[in-house]
Amino acid sequence: MRTPDSSPPGTSPSGAEADLSAIFAPRLYLVDADPQTRAQLATCLREKGFDVVAATDRDATPPPADVLIVALDGLGPRANVPAWLATKPATPLIVLDRPQVFPGRAAPLGFAPDARLSLPVQPRRLVATIRQALSLARIESADLHETNARVYRFAGWVLDSAARQLTSRDGTTILLDPRECDVLKALLAFPRQVLTRAHLIAMVWGAGEAVENRTLDRPITRLRRHLGDDVRFPALLKTVVGVGYRLDVDVEKTD
Repeated sequence: MRTPDSSPPGTSPSGAEADLSAIFAPRLYLVDADPQTRAQLATCLREKGFDVVAATDRDATPPPADVLIVALDGLGPRANVPAWLATKPATPLIVLDRPQVFPGRAAPLGFAPDARLSLPVQPRRLVATIRQALSLARIESADLHETNARVYRFAGWVLDSAARQLTSRDGTTILLDPRECDVLKALLAFPRQVLTRAHLIAMVWGAGEAVENRTLDRPITRLRRHLGDDVRFPALLKTVVGVGYRLDVDVEKTD
């Protein structure tokens, strides 16, 4: 998260409140050619606790931000696609479409944004989409080798990640192979969150490695067997169809 450069218009936070806002407010870069909609969205998002930079020059290179939000109009020259959006940016991108310009059609980008919503959009849905984008960005940037946690406790199990030992409530110890341990550690790092197969592969094998999605099948299956999870109806390591996996437990992490 980045420190806001200034407070929203009409507000003057001070003391501890200002310090907390500066530390924790995610920065959003908002691009919309319509000044009225841009102002409404910026005000709404600031009220929800975000630091919003609303662009008046849509073609200007975005400053550092946590999420980019771009409103587009229809097709072709009327789409108002910023010049810097020729390729998918590294920063999470949410596109807002105005379907009333060309009903049922959206401006082509040449790539898939992280999310795409239609205007007008419910504030609750937009905020939920922003938070999901922030969560996924945090997952994608995670480095399992830099985590300080060594021991994970969950659902009566204890994982000593350094020794690759998984211990049950009754004291039975299972030695995991390196891939099994890394996959489990990735899931334990983000409990109750959906991790896509691509996320898990990037975290365990490395983002630059060419690894097939099915490569995950073996460690996932073996982990379920180790944990005594029903393969057809797992209670701990759940499959989110068409997306990935979620470890549905609370986790305690210690050094």
